[in-house]
Amino acid sequence: MKEKKRLRKIMLILVSCIGIFILFVVVMRLVYTPSHERDWEVGQEKLPSFSFDGNRVRIENFRNFDWKEDGDVDIRYEEREYALDSLESVDVFISHFDDFEGLAHIFVSFGFRGGEQIVVSLETRREKDEEFSPVLGMLRQYEIIYVVGSEEDIVGLRTDIRDERVYLYPTKASSAQAKELFLLLAQEINDIYASPKMYHTLIHNCTNEITRRVEEIADVDFPFTYKTLLPGYFDEVLYDMNIIASDKPFSVIKKDHLINNNLVDRKKDSFREDIRR
Repeated sequence: MKEKKRLRKIMLILVSCIGIFILFVVVMRLVYTPSHERDWEVGQEKLPSFSFDGNRVRIENFRNFDWKEDGDVDIRYEEREYALDSLESVDVFISHFDDFEGLAHIFVSFGFRGGEQIVVSLETRREKDEEFSPVLGMLRQYEIIYVVGSEEDIVGLRTDIRDERVYLYPTKASSAQAKELFLLLAQEINDIYASPKMYHTLIHNCTNEITRRVEEIADVDFPFTYKTLLPGYFDEVLYDMNIIASDKPFSVIKKDHLINNNLVDRKKDSFREDIRR
């Protein structure tokens, strides 16, 4: 009899906890609705957008900031135009911003004939003085922004200013696959421009929003493991799936593709070449 009463109490507690959680989620969805109208952090004030004219693509609000060591920044939003038939490759960057190996930021860079690069980086769109938190990222605290810009800005900020541990992995994607991925991301970026969308640490983040697009253009299915949930381990997934170089042990590949921050300078004309040495 006592055992039944104890089990009944446990079940009531569990049901109550589930009910409270569901109520909490509903309240969060009602209170925190996505918006484009906030006082945004520097670098996230403007949303990029794409327009197409035949083989040409025009990018509005292409970010090409000059970040300073003292925390200042020269703000430069530009209009850029590229020929789609000159798109040749796509690289993956993994930038570790925390001592915990699993926490990192993933973004991609599209390579064009002649050495031009376009970085596409899905990030949390934060208000001024708002810090990123993985927990708050699960509670509808941030909108999504796709930052589209130069490697000197987006990569250089991490190698030169923040001194993060950054890995650059060229993928084995063909030029046709790179173009397909670029067009899918361009559509997603235009959708965000038209209608704001909330970020979620687990289901709408810098990793899985891109992997979903990759699965649309290639015969691959990314596994659902902690390595796909935690971006810092995602290079192991890319290695196991033969999307990046896999002709050597993973530990060697990883070491070979670490950017040496002491040997690169975002202000040099050779920056894009130097990070790929």
